[in-house]
Amino acid sequence: MFSHQAFANELGGLPYELIGDFERKMVTAYGVRRDDVEGYSGMAKRSVFIIDRQGMIRWTWERSREEPLPDYDAVIAEAKRIAVA
Repeated sequence: MFSHQAFANELGGLPYELIGDFERKMVTAYGVRRDDVEGYSGMAKRSVFIIDRQGMIRWTWERSREEPLPDYDAVIAEAKRIAVA
């Protein structure tokens, strides 16, 4: 959370806020909580959620062995598609 502003600035600004989840409420609610890494209980699985203006989750990606990183072009394309919907 402390580095969010610097990260957003590096990208030239973002039209939304970046969030922190110190209490691990969101990772639990979104079903991406990991408790299998010693010393890091409650950390999030690498994941992407695109949420529309009404607060509905419209697209998700979760890390897998086959796809350890998201297809960033696909994420951006999907975000743009949802933004104009």
